[in-house]
Amino acid sequence: MHVLLTNDDGPLNDQTSPYVKYLVDAIEKYTDWDLSIVLPNTQRSWIGKAHFAGKDLTASFIYPTNEGNIYQGPFPTPNKELTKNSKEWALLDGTPASCADIGIHHLYQEKGPVDLVISGPNFGRNSTALYITSSGTVGAAMEAALTGVKSIGISYAFESRTTDPIITAEAAKISVELIKHLYENWSKDADLYSINIPLIKSLKLGETKIQYVPILPNQWGSIFSKEEQQPPSNQIQFSWSPNFHTVHESVVASEAKGEVNDGVILLNGGISVTPLKAIFKDVPLTGEINLKVGFANISIDKNSYIYPALVQAVSKHLPNIRIVDNNDHSGKVFQCGEYEELDFDKIHDEDSYFINSYIYRKALIRKHYLAHTIHSYVVKNPDSILKKAFPDTFNLEVDYAEFLEDSLDEAYELRTEIENGDKTWILKPSMSDRGQGIRIFQTVEQLQAIFDSFEEDETDEEGEIAQEENHGVITSQLRHFVVQEYLDDPLLLPAYQNKKFHIRTYVVSNGSIEVFVYKKMLTLFALSTYSKPQENDQGEIELYGHLTNTCLQGEKALENNSVVEFWELVGLTKAEKEHIFKQLVETVGEVFKAAVNVDKMNFQPLNNAFEIFGLDFIVDSELNVTLLEINSYPDFKQTGDDLKPLIYDLFDSVIQTCVKPFFDGSKTKESNQLLIKAFEENTNGNW
Repeated sequence: MHVLLTNDDGPLNDQTSPYVKYLVDAIEKYTDWDLSIVLPNTQRSWIGKAHFAGKDLTASFIYPTNEGNIYQGPFPTPNKELTKNSKEWALLDGTPASCADIGIHHLYQEKGPVDLVISGPNFGRNSTALYITSSGTVGAAMEAALTGVKSIGISYAFESRTTDPIITAEAAKISVELIKHLYENWSKDADLYSINIPLIKSLKLGETKIQYVPILPNQWGSIFSKEEQQPPSNQIQFSWSPNFHTVHESVVASEAKGEVNDGVILLNGGISVTPLKAIFKDVPLTGEINLKVGFANISIDKNSYIYPALVQAVSKHLPNIRIVDNNDHSGKVFQCGEYEELDFDKIHDEDSYFINSYIYRKALIRKHYLAHTIHSYVVKNPDSILKKAFPDTFNLEVDYAEFLEDSLDEAYELRTEIENGDKTWILKPSMSDRGQGIRIFQTVEQLQAIFDSFEEDETDEEGEIAQEENHGVITSQLRHFVVQEYLDDPLLLPAYQNKKFHIRTYVVSNGSIEVFVYKKMLTLFALSTYSKPQENDQGEIELYGHLTNTCLQGEKALENNSVVEFWELVGLTKAEKEHIFKQLVETVGEVFKAAVNVDKMNFQPLNNAFEIFGLDFIVDSELNVTLLEINSYPDFKQTGDDLKPLIYDLFDSVIQTCVKPFFDGSKTKESNQLLIKAFEENTNGNW
């Protein structure tokens, strides 16, 4: 697009034309416009749409430097050498309207026809009838409109004559975005637009209100005062003395009447946009112009481990999104928060709301539901990798320890397996997380002792259970348990003192539904060297050496380097790691396929949501991969500071792949190399 820029303040000058360089820089930074610049060679304010009748005009050329409002020239002809490092500005010894005429019809014709004329930014406001009808800035735009070229006049209403670079740069950025909007949404009734932007500290793209408004039709007295006649000539003289305060008073009076116009909008810190016909008549458009692309309500604790990662990712991929602390905004809103904070009523009623969690996902995250989901799927799909990638699992319902025998009678297959005595078993409360309540046993007697200990540890009136050694349970978890065969032949690596480890994999489920495996995975090691489970003197099987959950290890996990990035593991070849990863991706795809096909009540993907799950896998000595469990809202802190970039890359990938398309309306064109697609099925959110 060929754009012509002119003004009435003249070339670069700190006192008379301080703003034009900011707008030129913003145009070059934020657009791909082909920009031509033709300005008066001196200050030409208050001249309206005038021409110097009968005067021949002469062009000269300047070349700005990178040192503020400084330029080389003027030169009588273009300097081709200087154009290599600096943009050429043409100057004319005429009026702003003449600059528009010559810029459109005579200079830079090799670029093709001018598509848009921008006049300004003016050093001062051009609001209300008293200013706009005298404005050389608006006059140049009017001249362009009268030749059939779309044009926009821009004026900056300053509070201080000292230029604030930050505020002025923001005004220039807003100017560019607003010009784009107006050009792309040009009213059929408008020939040109007049924009007024206040240079105030609160000015910010996406926050400062922008509104279509008419011109305030104010009036004043004479702008001159008569001087006393002075001898010897006794000539009658009149001095320039407009009463600018009259304009302010008319605006205040208009506001008091409840009127809305260009003067009132500026008075209240807003941006006015006045559509005009090229006859100085405003077009009666009303309403607010909203340049806000949307909002991100990151409602998690600002001191949390992942908050800065989220903010950084949103700022990078959605630079025009405003980060807020609530959902009360018109337009699209993305909320990332704790499950209880999300507005699940809104997600069903509005397609302008996007969240970081599904509502129903028990089919995956509750251990007994997951076991049922996988079992039901494998029965119908015996060739699925899940048949070998999920341990034998039994559900066990126990209200009180004394009823364990009755529960085992109902779960007779489990009792039979335990009494065979050739396996080790692991007990997990179905609704627990962070490793709480996990126990290892081999006999029914040991299992009974475990349930007895749960009740003995009760400590308060509300039924809380003491979390001894950080792996206790609470009574609300005591009803549903799963019992799984304990895999006692894990892959052990000498480089890590043959400690048992599991792989923590982050899986992103997007919309309805794409499932991605995040390639950067963690290996979480136990604190001590592994040995096969054995009963101690108290008849118990100790957990340390068997449990790899860093939540149970606390600070010891970081002190003992218990967390290592999977692809950096020592002791496995690249081919072996790829073999493990391939199994893992296939398992993830199958378990989500099972969820959407087996238990549609308890796993319901939503179009306007994504969720990050933490999946735990264990690898045996033959490099076979087994899924242990799936967690919602996984604890990201277990990476520690050394591996924090891994979490930053995760959220960067998620915002790019899941959230950005929600705002820009299309799938991201660039593929994300860190998110490997494991499953896709169009469920359409129809549940």
